[in-house]
Amino acid sequence: MIPLRKNYTISPDDVSKLIKTHYASLMQAFYESQSSFLCGVYRRYKSIETANIILCFSRNVHLSIIRQREKDLNFNVSRENFWKNFNTIEKPTEKITQVVKMTGIPKETVRRKIKNLMSIGFLLKDKKNKGYYWDLQSKEKEALFKIIDDETKNLSVFISKIMHSLNIKFENKVIESELRSQFSFYWYHYLSCQLDWLKWWQLKLKDNDLLLIVLQATLPTLKYIDQTMPVINLDNVFKIIGQVNKDECKNCSISATSVSEVTGIPRATAIRKLEKLVSYGFLTREETTKRYSVNQSIDSRTKNILSKENVGFTIKTFSEYIAIILNSLMHHKS
Repeated sequence: MIPLRKNYTISPDDVSKLIKTHYASLMQAFYESQSSFLCGVYRRYKSIETANIILCFSRNVHLSIIRQREKDLNFNVSRENFWKNFNTIEKPTEKITQVVKMTGIPKETVRRKIKNLMSIGFLLKDKKNKGYYWDLQSKEKEALFKIIDDETKNLSVFISKIMHSLNIKFENKVIESELRSQFSFYWYHYLSCQLDWLKWWQLKLKDNDLLLIVLQATLPTLKYIDQTMPVINLDNVFKIIGQVNKDECKNCSISATSVSEVTGIPRATAIRKLEKLVSYGFLTREETTKRYSVNQSIDSRTKNILSKENVGFTIKTFSEYIAIILNSLMHHKS
């Protein structure tokens, strides 16, 4: 636990240490939030790569909105005012080379996906500077706002658990209210983290749809560990997570059908991606039940996916954002 003092500022390093200490509990909540977010954008854009490209444009729209405070300190950046803000600001444009740099996605793939996004009306081309900008149509407003509202609720649950670990009580509704009232500010930082995280995995896996399945496989195992074992930290979770007794942990395996139902990935595609994760050593397949579990071999499991480097990068990337929220809440409380 972090020893909080009056006027104490929580640093990203404090958050990182806290998550590493209470890994099974806090990362379970974090992965649930990530799973919800990625499932939402997958269903909306039909692939994480395509969603990642949209996130580049969305992040910079929020940056343009919060920069309005350079002219007016009282400028309303709330979730409720977002639709108005979106339709009144000058839309920032991005060129293909900038999107490639932000996402790590190959240039030709970005070019092809931007063309597809233009054909369905998600992006428009600025003929003057030859860049592209996000075009959020009225008919898409409800679907986008559902993702935003769902993620705000999931984030508030995760932040609440962090606060509980700090021995600070905040109701989820208070946290949600804070996230909504300064929406574009928080969402800009949140999308910045997502972009960094997705780029990291894009360069490693070349297929970020695999992340959805990795999360589905990891979550039930972390939940079981959190409920049945002592406090598990980042160091000893690597020794335990693959040694769960299958007879005791009957719900720690996943199937192609369950993955498809949760994520929206077509079942045939889910089977192909599950087998790819088997080839990477992250999963093993039970021949009788045709279900998949986290690999029992530490060397195989951590070689490509669940390495300390990858997990450490995830924690570090999001700790700065979490610290921003925590300090804002603490400031309002004082």
